[in-house]
Amino acid sequence: MRWQSELTPSALARCVTLALYLSIAAGLLLLPWPTRLIPIVVGLLLLLIIELRYRLHLQQRWRGVLTTDENRCWCWQQQRGWVTRPPFVLPFGVILSLRTQQGKRFSLWLMRDSMSETSWRALRRLTKGYY
Repeated sequence: MRWQSELTPSALARCVTLALYLSIAAGLLLLPWPTRLIPIVVGLLLLLIIELRYRLHLQQRWRGVLTTDENRCWCWQQQRGWVTRPPFVLPFGVILSLRTQQGKRFSLWLMRDSMSETSWRALRRLTKGYY
């Protein structure tokens, strides 16, 4: 095993999600709407609240062990995948684009606060090898 980390839900991702959805809601509320369209705006706000709740619920389930081996095979929640393009590395997170043997694609957003500082540094060193 080349690298392994126990991932936990990211507080930063939760804050970013909340900020995004609240800014969209504020934009809907601040726009001048004709009176006849107010029921549609209320419906849009309800859909936005439902979607926000769903996204936050998904983020809370974001936990488990992520590993990679010498062959650069990444394992996450019983799925094995290989990197399809160089990881996108930011100061606060890394995006891994993976493909399984069956051809299914999935992306992992790995936030800095979802793992230990030691794991974060090791992950950053590891991703430099993909360029």
